[in-house]
Amino acid sequence: MTLPTGVVVAWGEVPAGTARRAVSRRLLAQLVPEARFASRCPTCGGDHGRVHVEGADAVVSVSYAPGWAVVAMTRERTRLGVDTAPGGARGLERVLADATATAIDWARVEAVLKADGRGLAVDPARVEVRGPGSPWNAVIRPRTPDDAPSSIVWRGWDLDAPDGLVAAVALG
Repeated sequence: MTLPTGVVVAWGEVPAGTARRAVSRRLLAQLVPEARFASRCPTCGGDHGRVHVEGADAVVSVSYAPGWAVVAMTRERTRLGVDTAPGGARGLERVLADATATAIDWARVEAVLKADGRGLAVDPARVEVRGPGSPWNAVIRPRTPDDAPSSIVWRGWDLDAPDGLVAAVALG
């Protein structure tokens, strides 16, 4: 798997009894040592949600799957999302409105929604991934036929992941 220049991905195993956020923050500190990282939910103000970088010109994204944390970082783009999921995840056809949906389909959609910045505030079924392999493209379809279409075409790559996981990264 070849990512675009300037995009770096790092994986960290989350040992039993260890907070997964501690692992992701350690990985981020290795990638952007001069930065501080903060998460603040725009809805409730809680210390969770999208990770923001303070003190450095970088964009990051974080995802978790059982036993693992993955982070992505770039200093060259403004929109970045990463997602990972267990390869055998089930029930995704209900969320993606696609009877053949797989875990990699979900990881791609979630990476796009994270890069978009709205996350699951957007119905995942509105994300249309184009292309059978990696790299791939995606768009977020309008909510209704009267809505203006988004001009952003997301570019994505499937990632090499630890056994039993799938992962994807998206850039805008």
